[in-house]
Amino acid sequence: MVLKFGELPVRIRKIMYYSLCATHQRFWAKSISHGLPNFLKRSMHALVPMVPAFLSTVVIVKWANEEYRRSKRKDRKLNERDA
Repeated sequence: MVLKFGELPVRIRKIMYYSLCATHQRFWAKSISHGLPNFLKRSMHALVPMVPAFLSTVVIVKWANEEYRRSKRKDRKLNERDA
């Protein structure tokens, strides 16, 4: 006797299955009134710890670039005798 799935001799009761057709779903329901404020709240909570690291990185990179440019300039005092 070969048993197929769905025709097993065991009965499971009190389980209800619900499904919703894809055409009846409201994809954008409450996206503006609920989703946007929730997104902003979560973003602000995530940005608070990141801001100091971001600002310090910007300051360090700016300082490093200026220092690099300053070190690559020619010193005019070394070339006074050439002219």
